Amino acid sequence: MVFDHVNEVWKVWIGQNAYGVEQGHTIELRIKNQYYQAYVEKDFDWFVTLDKEVSFSLRSYEIYKVKIFMPYFQLFEAPF
Repeated sequence: MVFDHVNEVWKVWIGQNAYGVEQGHTIELRIKNQYYQAYVEKDFDWFVTLDKEVSFSLRSYEIYKVKIFMPYFQLFEAPF
């Protein structure tokens, strides 16, 4: 999952396809070698809540490894 600084949204890239991440989406976020269920949210900054207990801000210059359930995500057109 990477941050699109032009549109100010998070995107998940699978091959050459980008899928938009929105508030309220559920993802599985990899931390070390384990995946945790996380809810994507936005206030002043984007953040995730893990297992409905722990929240932390996402860093816009960080790349996150995630798993997604494809039908919930909208396909973006590639800019190239």
